[in-house]
Amino acid sequence: MRNFKIVFGFELKNQLAKKSVIVTTLLIMLAVFALFNIPRIMNLFDSGKTDNVQQQDTTLTQDVGYVFADQTLEPVVSGALGLTQENLYPSRDSLVQDLQNKKLTVGFVVNSLTNFESVWQDKDLESNQGTRLAEVMKELYTSQKLSEMNVTMDQVAQIQTTQVEQVETVMGKNSSNNVLLAFGLLFVVYIFVLIYGQVTSTIIAREKDSKTMELLITSCKPSALILGKVAASAVAAVVQIAGIALAAFIGFQLNKHLLPPMLTMMLSGTLTRSYILTYIFYSVVGYIMYLFLYAALGSTVSKVEDVNNATGFIQFIFIGGYLAASFAMNMPSSGVAVVTSMIPFTSLMVMPLRSAIVTVPFWQHLVSGSLLLLTTVFLAVLSIKIYSWGTLNYGNKTGFFHAIKMTLKSEKRA
Repeated sequence: MRNFKIVFGFELKNQLAKKSVIVTTLLIMLAVFALFNIPRIMNLFDSGKTDNVQQQDTTLTQDVGYVFADQTLEPVVSGALGLTQENLYPSRDSLVQDLQNKKLTVGFVVNSLTNFESVWQDKDLESNQGTRLAEVMKELYTSQKLSEMNVTMDQVAQIQTTQVEQVETVMGKNSSNNVLLAFGLLFVVYIFVLIYGQVTSTIIAREKDSKTMELLITSCKPSALILGKVAASAVAAVVQIAGIALAAFIGFQLNKHLLPPMLTMMLSGTLTRSYILTYIFYSVVGYIMYLFLYAALGSTVSKVEDVNNATGFIQFIFIGGYLAASFAMNMPSSGVAVVTSMIPFTSLMVMPLRSAIVTVPFWQHLVSGSLLLLTTVFLAVLSIKIYSWGTLNYGNKTGFFHAIKMTLKSEKRA
């Protein structure tokens, strides 16, 4: 126990004292805190502004001419568009002449509220005055016809804006509120497993490369060394995550009255007690399981530069779990989602996500959790044995399964 504490304290101090870890954690904390303060910052910029008077759309008035075949249409269209005498022409010929002289961009000959001609000298790709005028004319025509039927536009708007009342009762989980946050928390586990798993295997490989392992093994049991290193990596990750969670909590509490209701509903809907307990259990136990696996693989190499090759297949398995969780996000009750939530190497990713968006039967939690715990214990024992065997094996790198085979042989001889 004493040796475990010494190894644990030494490794934890080394990992948390790294400038890269400190700077990265602080930057993420600031980013998360700033994210929750975006509404407050926007309010500061908006508070000093006065309501600007909306500028009139000049697309249909500036450098645009009109000819009305029916003079009764002139006051109707002019009032809707805000036309002046400069926009009005007595005939099509005079309109065409100003177009040819480049005094106008476009001209319109209005025959009725449902018929007009657009006249261009040159038309570029972005010219949309004809489409815009057609929209205005359609509104004017609709308004005229409704007036003839003694129906006002306000009455039409009232009918069109009538909302259908709906009462929704969700007896289980509402995936529309929970899925985004659950997937974000899943991504946090994904990042920390890859980072600290690689750190753990690199530390062990470096000790072996520098012959430090030979000295350590003489004064300390392999179990204390492995357990101390894995525990240090686990606690270091927890400290980082706790710091980020604290920044998020403070930011949320200070700005929750300014946040969009949808975000507040999503947080309150997802972060229930049952989900938090499920997330903590699968994330922590699964994270430790992968750390033991990384530690075992770090013991199979004699050079630090061989660590990436040795741990490649773990990353492949872990990425497979991430893809399975992505699939489960869309089909959480499918056979693939249920099976992958039972397999220990993928359950830490899939089961928390499924728990957030559907009601998972208790027996599935029981089977999945038990398998994850048993696998973690098995890999802990296996990593200790491989570490002990690795102290006597130097030279070329050894495959993981070959290391297991050699470890079992040495056990039989003993």
